[in-house]
Amino acid sequence: MPLDFYPDFKSKNILFEPDDDFPDNKISDIPSFNKWYNNFVEPDIYESNRYDYFFRGMAEAKHKLFNSAQREWIPNNMEGWRYDFTYLQFIKSLVEEAKTKPLFKNVLAYYQISYDHEADFPILSILQHYGSPTPLMDWTYNLDVALYFATENVNVMSASEGIDGYFSIYMINKQENANLRNIFKYSSPDFPSLDKFHDGKFDSSGFNFVCYLSDFERNEQPHSTIHSNIPAQESLQKNRPLTTYYNQNIIPQEGLFIFNPNPVKPLEDIFNSPQSTTKRLKMGSLSLSPFFCYNIRKDLADYIRRKISRRNINNSFIYPDLRNFLKQVKENVFNNCFN
Repeated sequence: MPLDFYPDFKSKNILFEPDDDFPDNKISDIPSFNKWYNNFVEPDIYESNRYDYFFRGMAEAKHKLFNSAQREWIPNNMEGWRYDFTYLQFIKSLVEEAKTKPLFKNVLAYYQISYDHEADFPILSILQHYGSPTPLMDWTYNLDVALYFATENVNVMSASEGIDGYFSIYMINKQENANLRNIFKYSSPDFPSLDKFHDGKFDSSGFNFVCYLSDFERNEQPHSTIHSNIPAQESLQKNRPLTTYYNQNIIPQEGLFIFNPNPVKPLEDIFNSPQSTTKRLKMGSLSLSPFFCYNIRKDLADYIRRKISRRNINNSFIYPDLRNFLKQVKENVFNNCFN
């Protein structure tokens, strides 16, 4: 079963919030892009609200917001692979297999994360960043980072007036979507685990739920009963991370994840569904409002890449290689030793 996509802008725009300044949610020239961009990067606007906005860049405007697990589950018809095999059982199997690796166990023991019931989402964050399918989707608090990922591999020669000639930036204003909450809001007083999300209810296309995982917001939870030989740092006692255990790239990328446990609905459909009255979990089936999508012509990609590079958003920043970075530090110091 192939993944669905948008054949044109008309079919796409009905799922996203309109912006009166940008008809058809399209940005097709440099003045329009600069007007839009400056709205978000003015220090008095952006810096004071930077954790209220989530951004995601996509190289193709026609693609729907399916996560990597859905991109395996749907085309491969995995629901029929085994009797009574559910989507979250598939996810849980990936997590349990990863838990057999001693390396991950040692890392999480350092942070005093119990392998029995607290490791699920830390393991999912590791799987997400190293190519395994997960129900997590990468977002960022930083518009420049979203623009980097959107334009990283765009061919400017493929620009056209059709949907194939555009890439997209998605934007969620958390303050305007009160039902979009941190996963700790649903797991308290426990550390979040997949067992909180029961297969029988979430494996229904009628159920409507998402939440986000972020290490940039306070995740205050009591420590588990696991005992480590390394004393927990004071900061970790106050703010327990979920996503940065084994991938420090999340820090320069200012990254967060949105968790969509639905097997078939892309994220934009979740944000367009009325609140369910027939199927509920303890946290409820959520009513979420459509978010924004801005479709940008591909022949602006090179201009955008150069513009954000002036703000130090480039490959070496997004994917830091500390070996090369420190080599450059050494060379600069040695060179400055000359008169």
